[in-house]
Amino acid sequence: MPSDAPSNLPPVLRPENPPRRDLAELARRYGVRTIGDADGTTLTGITLATADLRAGEAFVAIRGVNRHGAEFAPTAAQRGAVAVITDAAGAEIAAPAGLPIVVVDDPRALLGELSAWVYGTGPDDQLPQLLATTGTNGKTSVSHLLEGILDQLGVVTGLSSTAERHIAGEVIVSRLTTPEASEFHALLALMRERGVQAVAVEVSAQALTRHRVDGLVFDVAGFTNLTHDHLDDYADMREYFEAKLPLFRPDRARRGVVCLDSAPGAEIAARAEIPVVTIATPAISEDAAVAASADWIVEIVDERQEGTEFTLSDGKGRALTTVVPVIGRHMAANAGLAIVMLLEVGYTWEHLYSTLDGSHIEASLPGRTQLVSGAEGPAVYVDFGHSPDAFEKTLAAVRRVTPGKVVMVF
Repeated sequence: MPSDAPSNLPPVLRPENPPRRDLAELARRYGVRTIGDADGTTLTGITLATADLRAGEAFVAIRGVNRHGAEFAPTAAQRGAVAVITDAAGAEIAAPAGLPIVVVDDPRALLGELSAWVYGTGPDDQLPQLLATTGTNGKTSVSHLLEGILDQLGVVTGLSSTAERHIAGEVIVSRLTTPEASEFHALLALMRERGVQAVAVEVSAQALTRHRVDGLVFDVAGFTNLTHDHLDDYADMREYFEAKLPLFRPDRARRGVVCLDSAPGAEIAARAEIPVVTIATPAISEDAAVAASADWIVEIVDERQEGTEFTLSDGKGRALTTVVPVIGRHMAANAGLAIVMLLEVGYTWEHLYSTLDGSHIEASLPGRTQLVSGAEGPAVYVDFGHSPDAFEKTLAAVRRVTPGKVVMVF
């Protein structure tokens, strides 16, 4: 992001009581060298985009594909930036702005750690529970299901998904699937201020490779599936897979829940460097034997236009039956994953069972095979799926609850 963010994007959210951090201390901790006088300068935030910059913040200038962000240092100075953080090449470009410059080796790679220090949102700081979901399809659904179930449990929630950010009930339109690290840490600081107790977060492969979740350790990470997608960003499926895997290492997450319904799930579980439990839905799994080996099983009980009923069990006496308010066996799989993620992060089976068994999951999943028509006439669903696998699953789900003809427009 070397240039100003487009003006039509939603604003980056900041804590209402911004931090006050000493620039000289930042330079001592992270800088290779400092140009200009950093003593006595106080930071109240950090950002990549001058369009978003607030007075008192540091401007992080990174090299883009065509231009270096340091070219915008004079604009940053005009808007109240108190410092520039950039690489050696950027330092030369930014010098005419007249701001103190902290030179670092790789500002993009360091952004998460810098942001965590500025906002007090690192792994050792007091934060809401962080629940991450990755995978090709299902990230948004699992995140919204986590939020819905947590609400039913009486937890104050936050959400960061493709479409929206939620802060204790307030809804804000999203910019990216996963925000830039500086935006994400500022968002977490605001959530903490507002008493949020748990946050459901979508984590894309790009977020991992582009350092957007650096400086964070998630309490639990969930994996949905890996199917053909994002090959404009990655050379092949192997590279795409390897981009997802780091989420299941101790510097990224404390525990993991891995769905075995797609073939890569078993490899994720085998190569994870954190404690992992597995889950599968035999009705949609690619390999019945692998599915049978899962710690948790999702069995489809009934499919109807109002939702999908399923039973989640561990084969050791624990079982609950509930309804996810969306059609599709894959949605039951997503809901099962969300429930097990909550178990792994510390919510008790008794609490989840008493809340969900024999009841409905009260979650809103915008654009996820969403029934938008009334009781009369044909049923009309809206779905934001864009990959071949998503199309196939959506069509299969609609077919099973539709007595007549199915028409798809995309």
